[in-house]
Amino acid sequence: MSLLVPSILETTKEGFLATYAKEVKLPGVARIQVDFGDGVFVPNKILDIKEMDLLSPAIHWEAHLMLEAPEDFLDYQICGFKTIIVHYEAYKSPEDLRQALISIKAMGLEPALCLKNETSVAIAAEFSSVVNHFQLMSVKPGFQGSPFLENTYERVKELRSMLPNAIIEVDGGINESNVKQLANAGANLLILGSSITKVPNMQEAFEKIQNELNKS
Repeated sequence: MSLLVPSILETTKEGFLATYAKEVKLPGVARIQVDFGDGVFVPNKILDIKEMDLLSPAIHWEAHLMLEAPEDFLDYQICGFKTIIVHYEAYKSPEDLRQALISIKAMGLEPALCLKNETSVAIAAEFSSVVNHFQLMSVKPGFQGSPFLENTYERVKELRSMLPNAIIEVDGGINESNVKQLANAGANLLILGSSITKVPNMQEAFEKIQNELNKS
């Protein structure tokens, strides 16, 4: 069964805390993803890990690192993150990326590999010996509210066919109109951003999407 995962993309600690306070109260939420951006790999700078306090251990926290070639993951571990998502496109070489994934795993954290929409999903197979969790971007990374990229459905199906036991996460532009189709394509984890954070009532929006996902 597919799981909805709220995300937090904020540029200030105050903004983060405000969104955090709402999302941890959403019904049935078990995981939350936090976006980090350095203004290099993505054009906008998003909250820095050094500004964050300890996170609630009741939630499985994912750190989505939209950063240029991250190598040091200790601050994320100390903060309370359980999953660290790095981008294939952020590293100069496949070996540098492989070393980063191995480092994350050696810390007792779950490594995940993110692929931009223009990157072939066939890349995932090259790293399947060190990682079993893959995130497919379904928008241009770094901004909330970007349009959903329709080729994502086929990309999810292709990745599911290639790696039947992988955890497949989809990030960007997910809402009532596409959540069920993504789940049917084979996605395990579905990231919710602006569809719940940029509306008047977060809980109402979340429950509508959850009801759509639950339809038989």
